[in-house]
Amino acid sequence: MQANELKAALADNQYKAIILSYADANHYLAGALDPQGNYHILGDARQALKPFNSLREAEQALASLGAKQALLKMHSAYEEIGPNDGLADHTCDMEIRSLS
Repeated sequence: MQANELKAALADNQYKAIILSYADANHYLAGALDPQGNYHILGDARQALKPFNSLREAEQALASLGAKQALLKMHSAYEEIGPNDGLADHTCDMEIRSLS
């Protein structure tokens, strides 16, 4: 999703800003979560995902598009060695309350 599309989606109060962090990766992805739970990740004109080198860079990108808060979703590299408790999603969600 390009920046102008993401900005319009975030202006719709049904979409929530989100930052994704995956399994010890050295980058973050920023975008929006729609009411059906689908991710819309910030990308370039060719639809290539735009990674950010730090959480702060991802926060600033979302803030520049009008987001005031975001959900941080972190996937751990160690999920596969934990107990199999039948849960499909072993993630940590944290709300970032103020983006600037």
